[in-house]
Amino acid sequence: MSESYTFLSRVPHFEPAARDVPAPPLPAGPDAPAGGRHAPGRGRHRPSPHSGASPRSPAAPPDTAPLPPRDVHRFTEQAFRLVLEVLDRRRNVRHLRPLVSPPLIDVVRTLALADSPGRRLGVATLVRVHLRAVEPGAYEAFGTYGRGPRVFVIAARVERASDTGWTVTSMVVG
Repeated sequence: MSESYTFLSRVPHFEPAARDVPAPPLPAGPDAPAGGRHAPGRGRHRPSPHSGASPRSPAAPPDTAPLPPRDVHRFTEQAFRLVLEVLDRRRNVRHLRPLVSPPLIDVVRTLALADSPGRRLGVATLVRVHLRAVEPGAYEAFGTYGRGPRVFVIAARVERASDTGWTVTSMVVG
């Protein structure tokens, strides 16, 4: 003996309730179609409570985030280029030692030794780099690089080390 159960519930309503909008007057005269109705999509629009004008809002305040210093931007571009050259096997991983934290060097070495299908598209070329401050002395860096006709992403965290200057502490290459 088996019983069937139904575990469905009604879908909640997410749309606002429809307002009563009066129908526009029907045209009369020789140009009016038979039955007094226009064919859909023929110069008539559906009545709507929206006027079509964009809402006016006060001007947004300009972005108050300070621009990153030029030295961190230059450092990040150099680090991204070197990492891409190591991944393309055009440069030895030892060149990353002054720029990248030691655990990250091992990760880049492993990625460089793996056979990547993206490498067949061509040489990686850095296109753009952006920085965003997350803490005093720490930035999130993100950018794009191209391989042949495709565009890929690269992201990292750059922190100021007290003794060595800027250092890349984490990185994602996609």
